[in-house]
Amino acid sequence: MRNKRIVIIGTRTWELTSIHMEYFVNNNANIVGILESPTEGITTTTSGGSSSKPIHEIAGDQSIPIICGKPKDNGIMDQIREWAPDVIVVIGYQFFLPDEFLNIPPMGVLNFHTSLLPRHCGRHPGFWTIWYGDEKSGMCVHYMDSGLDTGEIAYTNYVPLENGDTVDSLYDRIWKSDEPLVKQLLDDIDSDSIPRTPQDKNEYTYNYVPHEKDFEFDFRQRAQLLVNRTAVKPNKSYIVLNDTQYPVSACQAIDEPTTSRNFKLNTPYDCKGNLVFMTPNQWLQVDQLIVDGESHPALELAQKELGEIAKIKGV
Repeated sequence: MRNKRIVIIGTRTWELTSIHMEYFVNNNANIVGILESPTEGITTTTSGGSSSKPIHEIAGDQSIPIICGKPKDNGIMDQIREWAPDVIVVIGYQFFLPDEFLNIPPMGVLNFHTSLLPRHCGRHPGFWTIWYGDEKSGMCVHYMDSGLDTGEIAYTNYVPLENGDTVDSLYDRIWKSDEPLVKQLLDDIDSDSIPRTPQDKNEYTYNYVPHEKDFEFDFRQRAQLLVNRTAVKPNKSYIVLNDTQYPVSACQAIDEPTTSRNFKLNTPYDCKGNLVFMTPNQWLQVDQLIVDGESHPALELAQKELGEIAKIKGV
């Protein structure tokens, strides 16, 4: 067992917490207590649930004391002080930690954030990483300060994005590659030598909870990016035909059907019996749209809504 005393903060229903908690246990971390998040008010863009052992079961197996609550709940900070941690590690916790809380451990509070800070600070970083077409993501371990994911960076683990990534698949690749990072953190905690690199605040981007309007296809974006967005939340992205929203269940990026670019943006076309839209680099072919929970050929629905669809000549 290592010497430095660690308190872990996390959420029992989150795979992020469960996987990394196991890494800490496997690497002989001296975990003296766990603060578990209340589940009400929690938002997520993953499919939910965890296939790993939840933290309260790990706590039971390891005889680690565990409490549940928010930092300002009665008795929470008193218990944290009683545990006397050298460092606190946050692995999936959506409640604000006040300065009084952050000042408890002499070595500070470190947070595991699943994006490459300072990009995608805040909630749902995996969703926005895919949404904006980033080429890479990863895990960032940073010190917590009074800002939102603005503290100095200690470690970064890089993972490339792949076409067709969902939030679940991206997170799975990142989290399953994080054990060496956890071991390095524990080694540096032992030697009191955790690195600190200030973030470039000019590169700071902030995430928010996705709104319905975010899922409308924006044909000013690259075709493959729009295809990838449909994988983030399946059957959630939509096109608008005659003021009616139609969720997209199948689409693909296709090469230019003609050498001409004399076409209108946001306008549907018929290309060889398929519904297509022009984007900056390719065309987006929308194959299936959803009505009453069932998929239907997109061109047929577009013709019912709009009448005759202009055909692309010369193909």
